[in-house]
Amino acid sequence: MNPMKELTTWRAACYCGAASLSCRAAPRGFMHCHCGQCRRLSGGAFSSWLSLPGEAVQIQGQAALREFAPTANGRRFFCGHCGSHLYTLDSRMPEIIGVPAGAVLGPEAGGPAVDAWPCASGHYFCSDGAPWVALPEDGLPRRGGVDGMSPLPD
Repeated sequence: MNPMKELTTWRAACYCGAASLSCRAAPRGFMHCHCGQCRRLSGGAFSSWLSLPGEAVQIQGQAALREFAPTANGRRFFCGHCGSHLYTLDSRMPEIIGVPAGAVLGPEAGGPAVDAWPCASGHYFCSDGAPWVALPEDGLPRRGGVDGMSPLPD
């Protein structure tokens, strides 16, 4: 792993700035999710997620956040003022905080440089993907099936 990633402070914020988070630790991963829940809640063809170590994340503006639990395992936290999704917790991975990549601040706002980002591990829940979206030919593994994690043939 690039030692610079260890020293990077990752920051994410809602649109209005009422809630934010920071993490001074290396991300555990980066992935693209094509499940129906992620698509509908993000409004996009898929969601890209940064996995941060929960013990290193600090939440600011907690009072502005609201919680939505769409499944028995998942809890999503969003700003009660602007509606931006800031992070997700999943009881199956209690050590991880999932942050939508679009909420991560760039270098101009004190966030990481582009070369600090980890490489994406793949596209997940491809079997649930929007039928109008062609997956990019980016060489990343594609996963799907019932659990969304099973390798798919090329």
